[in-house]
Amino acid sequence: MNNLDKIVGIGGYSRSGKDTLANYLVKEGFFGISVGDIAREFTLERHKNEENPISRINLTETSNWLREMRGPDVFMKIALDKYKQAKQNKDYKGLLIWSIRAPIEADYIIENKGHLVWIETDAETRYKRSMENLRKGEPKLDFEEYMRQEQTQVEPQPGIDPLVQMNLDYIKEVANLKLDNNYSSTEEFLNNAKSIIKFI
Repeated sequence: MNNLDKIVGIGGYSRSGKDTLANYLVKEGFFGISVGDIAREFTLERHKNEENPISRINLTETSNWLREMRGPDVFMKIALDKYKQAKQNKDYKGLLIWSIRAPIEADYIIENKGHLVWIETDAETRYKRSMENLRKGEPKLDFEEYMRQEQTQVEPQPGIDPLVQMNLDYIKEVANLKLDNNYSSTEEFLNNAKSIIKFI
């Protein structure tokens, strides 16, 4: 990526509205790639023999494993490589990466004068959205277990190098744009978001 390329990242807890905002920005001309989709692809292969291969626990384990094996910036490298390849065939407004969960990913965006958006949504709303829209391979959880599993992505866990772990608290802290998404409809969320991110 050169200095003329625009870079935007989106972070937030599960089901906060990251995909919704990302889909809008892709339609506006950004090349988009989801860290979550990359992680799910590797997790499906790594845990293919399990009943719920892409559970939150498995996604976290696989993401940490990937960063240990291929470096803390593995997801950023994959995204940049895909962007470089895509630019050979089409012009884009810039690179959009969503589901940012690791400090090294957030730092790269900020250091390259990018916009890092954090979407804030209350836990009860996120839980309801998750259970009503389970992906294939995701287990149904009660609220307490949902929150317990989420915590493994919120702050570094003991016994693992912090550099290879997710830390959503850090992403939230350093984000230079913040959006609320406790709206009852996608339309309301996007109308509010557009007024805040119009300069991106």
